[in-house]
Amino acid sequence: MGGDHMEHHPFLSFDDGLEITFSDLKRKKNGSEYITIYFEQPNPEETDFYSAQCDYPGGSFTNVVGYTDRDLSRLWEHVAKAGTLH
Repeated sequence: MGGDHMEHHPFLSFDDGLEITFSDLKRKKNGSEYITIYFEQPNPEETDFYSAQCDYPGGSFTNVVGYTDRDLSRLWEHVAKAGTLH
């Protein structure tokens, strides 16, 4: 899909290695707009990365690798805080 190249824009970086990035604005078939938020962080052994993504607003986490439900709750707090900044 040549014209659908998507950029990941930096949003937040944390001391523990967590990086949060977001996509360009996308549009659903019904016309509503959203972005995809990406989370990536080295695992404790630093041999791989934990990762997850969610669509905002209204999405749930998908493509989760390595994160626990508790971790995802913590990540969602970042999303919720950012969603109030407009």
